[in-house]
Formats: sequence, C-alpha cells, structure tokens
Amino acid sequence: MLWYKKVLLKQKKEIVSSAIFTIIFALALLLWHFYLGKNFIWQKIEPISTPGFFERAVYSALVFITLGALLYWIKFYRFLHYLIVRKLGDWRLYRDTKNLIWGSLILIMYIWIVPFVVDLLNSSLSFIFNIYGIILYMLPPLGISLIIFIPFAFFIKKIQV
Repeated sequence: MLWYKKVLLKQKKEIVSSAIFTIIFALALLLWHFYLGKNFIWQKIEPISTPGFFERAVYSALVFITLGALLYWIKFYRFLHYLIVRKLGDWRLYRDTKNLIWGSLILIMYIWIVPFVVDLLNSSLSFIFNIYGIILYMLPPLGISLIIFIPFAFFIKKIQV
C-alpha cells in the first residue's frame, strides 16, 4: 500500500469531518449571499485627504523635517554659502538661491511626495477596512455552520465509538 493511502485511511475521520464542515460553510455562505441577498462589496475609502496648496506651513514643516534636513545634514547650505558668499560675495544671491531651493522642495513635496504617502496610507486603511468587513460578512454563515456541524460531529463520534 502506498504511503498516502495509509495516511488517508488513518486520518479518515478528520478528513471527512473537515469536508463536511467545509460543505456546510459553503452552503451557509451561498444561502447568505443568494437567498438573503447579503453581498460583500470591496470598497475604496479615502479617510485621509491631502492638504491644499495654500497650507504652505504644512508643506514647509514637512520640507524642514525631511528634504531640508537632508540638505542640512549633507552640508549643502554650507557649500552654497562658501560658493556664493565667500567666492562671489553676494548675500542677496545666496538668500534668493536658498528661497528658490526651498520653494522647489515645497513644490516637490506638494506634487509627488505627499500625494504618494497619502495614497499609500489610504490604500492601507482601505485594505484593513475591507478585511474587517469580510470577516463581519462571514461571521453569520460561520455561526450557522458551527451550530449545524457541532451536533453532527458528536453524532458521528458516537456512531464510530
């Protein structure tokens, strides 16, 4: 006798009871969906919205703690100061260049980074919300299946003993 036949014969009770529970659960889901008309629909929710462009303080703060901090950490402003102020001797050009860089970083934050992060967070929250919804959708059929299967399992156990 092949090894899988031995295993199947040895685990026959568990296999049969698992198959019966699966069939009862599938029938309860079909009843729940088709007869009672309960449907589960995957929904895309967007609880987080991107701040508008005129909330400049938000974007400026985000630039300050992300890209601006990176430029400060790699000592870009020190290099810019050396290049423009010490070599060219023009403070106004230095301030204008810093303002142009800061405005460009705010625009990059507004156009690409914040929408990407907000979309990522909304997608994650939408996924969690839908998983929670499908669990709630499946609880009544699961309860019905357990109510039907438990007495059946005890009955089968008494017959086989």
